[in-house]
Amino acid sequence: MGGIAKGIGHVAGSIVGGVTGSTAAAKAQTNAANQSNATALQIFNQQQATLKPFVQVGLQGLTGLQGTAGQPIDRNATLNSYYNSPEFSQMANQARYQQLASAEATGGLGSTANSNGLAAIAPMLGQNYLNQMTDQQQNMYSQLLGLTNVGLSAGGATNAAAGEYSSAAQNNFNQIGAARAGSSLANGGALLGLAGLGAGLYSGGLGSSASSAASTSSGLGGLSGIGGLGLSTSFRNY
Repeated sequence: MGGIAKGIGHVAGSIVGGVTGSTAAAKAQTNAANQSNATALQIFNQQQATLKPFVQVGLQGLTGLQGTAGQPIDRNATLNSYYNSPEFSQMANQARYQQLASAEATGGLGSTANSNGLAAIAPMLGQNYLNQMTDQQQNMYSQLLGLTNVGLSAGGATNAAAGEYSSAAQNNFNQIGAARAGSSLANGGALLGLAGLGAGLYSGGLGSSASSAASTSSGLGGLSGIGGLGLSTSFRNY
């Protein structure tokens, strides 16, 4: 009887140990997944902080593009401002000096060619200035476009980082769910095992009682048979 009890104890202990082990394993897997989520979130936040300045620069470039695109140079206003500037005065005086010196050297101070050369100085300087302003505007546009592309690339990298974090988090959440589901199934199976063990013990106990009762009844019947043969079963006469 003691051996049977020990065996039952070992079986029950094994089932309980299985429940404890599956719960601990699920908890460890859940903790690992949570730590992985925390690490992924930390990396994502660091990436966002690193890319933020580039995104801001891109936004500034885009704002500049919006202010420049579709805004042609006002030629009249630009020329009026230029003709009234010290720069034009210096450039025009230098050009006149060179024109007069050349005409004087060739004896053509009073020539038509000299007059035409002097008259062409202002328009020529004005056109050169407009060309410079156009090139300057184009260069500015190209620079703003470059800044905008920097921000666009940073925005793409930001989206990629968000996608990576989302994928990692989803994978970790799936692991947590699988761990909890596995633990629940294992615990449920263990409880069913305990229930089956209890039912088996209960059925075995009833069978043993019935067998004992049958043996006792058989033994009493045998004693009655002996009395029937005329053999006294009482020892009072001795």
